[in-house]
Amino acid sequence: MKYRTIIEIKTDAEDKDEAMEIVGDYLSGNLISGVEMKCVTGPVSRINKNLLSIVLIFSLFSAVLVSAIFMVKPSNHIFSRVSCINAIQPPLKTSNATLSRDSDFKKEWEAKQQKQALDHIKKVP
Repeated sequence: MKYRTIIEIKTDAEDKDEAMEIVGDYLSGNLISGVEMKCVTGPVSRINKNLLSIVLIFSLFSAVLVSAIFMVKPSNHIFSRVSCINAIQPPLKTSNATLSRDSDFKKEWEAKQQKQALDHIKKVP
């Protein structure tokens, strides 16, 4: 991992050249006092913050553009909106209306239930 160190040195100097000379002497170890130094070290981010900002802004803009294209007219929707879907199911054989019409169903049902009960009893040891 890479780290960045920022050094700030404050000196009392008459001009730029004298300040650079004092800093050179201080960093080489020839000057011990009369200089105030701050040092900050931190990791270097691998992703450029400006690039990240541009990508985020572009993706936000693209999302707004796509949603605006699909919401301009309701008739342009890809998927039609269906308020409800109805299905018709025939009446079950177990309903009361069907039982009264079909007298054999009850007999068939009881015979089937008895057969299943007997098969279950035979399987149990």
